[in-house]
Amino acid sequence: MPPLSDLSTRIAVTIREQQLFRPGDTLIIGLSGGADSTALLDLLAGLPGTPLHLIAAHLNHCLRGAESDADEEFCRGLAEQYRIPFESRRVDVKAMADNNSLNLEDAGRRARIAFFDELLGAWQATAVVLAHHADDQAETVLMRLLRGSGMTGLAAMPYRNGRAYVRPLLGITRAEIETHLVEHGLVWREDDSNLDRTFLRNRIRHELLPLLEQYNPSVHACLATTADILSAENDLLDDLAAQAAGQICHVTADGSVCNISLLNAQPPALQRRVIRLMLSRLHGNLEQFSCHHVDAIRRMAAAARPNSQISLPQGIVAVKEYDALVFRSGCTIQPQITELRIPGPGIYQLHGNALLTVELSPAPAHFGTVCATTAYFDLNKCPLPWHVRTFLP
Repeated sequence: MPPLSDLSTRIAVTIREQQLFRPGDTLIIGLSGGADSTALLDLLAGLPGTPLHLIAAHLNHCLRGAESDADEEFCRGLAEQYRIPFESRRVDVKAMADNNSLNLEDAGRRARIAFFDELLGAWQATAVVLAHHADDQAETVLMRLLRGSGMTGLAAMPYRNGRAYVRPLLGITRAEIETHLVEHGLVWREDDSNLDRTFLRNRIRHELLPLLEQYNPSVHACLATTADILSAENDLLDDLAAQAAGQICHVTADGSVCNISLLNAQPPALQRRVIRLMLSRLHGNLEQFSCHHVDAIRRMAAAARPNSQISLPQGIVAVKEYDALVFRSGCTIQPQITELRIPGPGIYQLHGNALLTVELSPAPAHFGTVCATTAYFDLNKCPLPWHVRTFLP
């Protein structure tokens, strides 16, 4: 058996330290035919003492005509060379993007996730292994920084996420990957679309990062390290938010309810994360929800107005009902409007078994000492009878 390469040793350490998978696991390898995924396949197939059941999976995006078809055949040949099963699918990503008002990058990502998720079930696989590396991580951090992002976004890509997707190459640079391929006599496919600077990622790769390297030649490593640090701290904040949500919120048949007083008592960072957690639990993910939605909910919860609501993406509504912040899905809440005639002093039954007491009284000396459930009106300016109704949203 040939000696382990430096990359093989580092990958083995990463797999063990990050607990990405174990010997005997069945793994779906996302194989594009490019340098990154070709190296990933070679490294995983050559790991000693770690017998793995590998399946190569290639999605033909149908974006480059004959070149896309040649990529697919190249990947099929690689799978035959390594004697592993090969799965492929053709998706017209351009049509998918046009029909769903998506950009090409987002449409391609969704198509790949759908394909890989299907294979996870079909092969009863442990994980999908992706070839993202340190340079990809640096580009992702910069993309999200330029677009505006919090800690969750700047933490970028984790070694493992909740959907059983793992990335053992995150600590390896593109240059190291290509050196491994050359030293082992391996060939790979080049995708000309990676040079198309109409895509933000390509502009960052070919324009911004080379400029930043003039200020710090190790900028890729620095950005990747920053993402690692933020990822660990983000996990801690997520745990704290989950603990806070357990004390503040409870699940209902059609959503969840949070105690506004307890929510407002939390630091802003935890408020945001509790709200994000409620939205994620209700919808399944946060793809359609921005920081603007979250902060709008925070402002509504903190405002003096006791009843209001916000319509959110995916048919979700956030409703403030006095000290309750309610998240519901599927419909807009229609408030029940009731009206009551107050002809003079007395005790009146209100909606929800509340009582309203009306009495004539001298004006207090200090209005600031009046409690929140008491109000004074000048009868000369607001003569009886009164008509009292519930708050409108």
